Amino acid sequence: MDVTGRNKSVFRAEDVFSHVLERLRRREPVVLATVMSLAGSGPRGPGAVMAVFAGGGTLGSVGGGPLEAEIVRKAGSVVMNRNSSVMPFSLTDQAAAEGGMVCGGTVEVLVEFLDGSPDCVSVFAEAVRSMEAGRRVWLIRSIRPENGEWENCRTGIGLFRGSDEGEFSPGTLDLSGAGIEDVRSGMRGKAPSVIPVRSRSSTSGDFRLFLQPLEAAGKVFIFGAGHVGRDLASVCGIAGFRTIIVDDRREFANRERFPDAEEIRVVPSYEEFFAGRGIGDSGYVVIVTRGHNHDREVLARALKTRAAYIGMIASRRKREIIFSSLRAEGYGDEDLKRVHSPIGLEIGAETPSEIAVSIAAELIRIRSERRKG
Repeated sequence: MDVTGRNKSVFRAEDVFSHVLERLRRREPVVLATVMSLAGSGPRGPGAVMAVFAGGGTLGSVGGGPLEAEIVRKAGSVVMNRNSSVMPFSLTDQAAAEGGMVCGGTVEVLVEFLDGSPDCVSVFAEAVRSMEAGRRVWLIRSIRPENGEWENCRTGIGLFRGSDEGEFSPGTLDLSGAGIEDVRSGMRGKAPSVIPVRSRSSTSGDFRLFLQPLEAAGKVFIFGAGHVGRDLASVCGIAGFRTIIVDDRREFANRERFPDAEEIRVVPSYEEFFAGRGIGDSGYVVIVTRGHNHDREVLARALKTRAAYIGMIASRRKREIIFSSLRAEGYGDEDLKRVHSPIGLEIGAETPSEIAVSIAAELIRIRSERRKG
């Protein structure tokens, strides 16, 4: 059985971009706000996005409070002038406290005007397709100030599929006075970056490139639909992960118990699930089945995948029994070093809900480390 669903109250980057694409295809103007840089502490880091639609409706978040209120106010003039703006915003201690934010840094936000031109639509369509398929892409913006003022600037947007050697779609990107090597130079890491470009042309002027990596929210494959699995799915949904539930018991793995799971799979055996599906390096495997043999079966299969995280709930004694069995089958120490067990951050968790929180916290930490490269 294969059931799909999604928590409509949780909007991930791919949700924001899907809604932006839908509006652009209807030739509706959209303002897309993206955090370009952050100095000091702030509520959201570079790459955070929020779309502002006609009428002032928003989707996504770049930090909440006065920052987003100011962006919504700015969106009106951005649409009216059909130009973009780079907004510096100082999160002073007082302003941060008034807005409910405990921070004090400075953020720079690109408030970008988007129309429904074919080239713009094409770039967003490819970005959405790639994220849905689990492929990494880079959005590239050219940002050129008008009369030397960043508050009023012209932007263009293009896309690289995969790495800097991947396929390039220029879209509306304006690289006048620069070259593709200027783009590639900023794609060595995994984090968004801003690149000042000194123009090689006397007529085009200096400008900036903003490189933003995009990939879908990680998928958490939860093997085991018991108490811990159910609570973990709920917490992971709140944290912005997509959850896949796998169990061999229909009475446990169902939509009533997992209303917000993206997918629920009831399988005759866990081996069958792996036989028909791969787990890539954006996948997280959590093993919380009801028995020792099931845990071992899932772990043996998971170690043959490229999963970014493999965690197994177990006492140290149970873990060593399973590890010893896998070593006898030829798994080495490097394989077993990939396994987080006991699972979750050490917070003294005891109840299923507490254990779920500790596991989700560990997943968030791994995700954060991956994004920073």
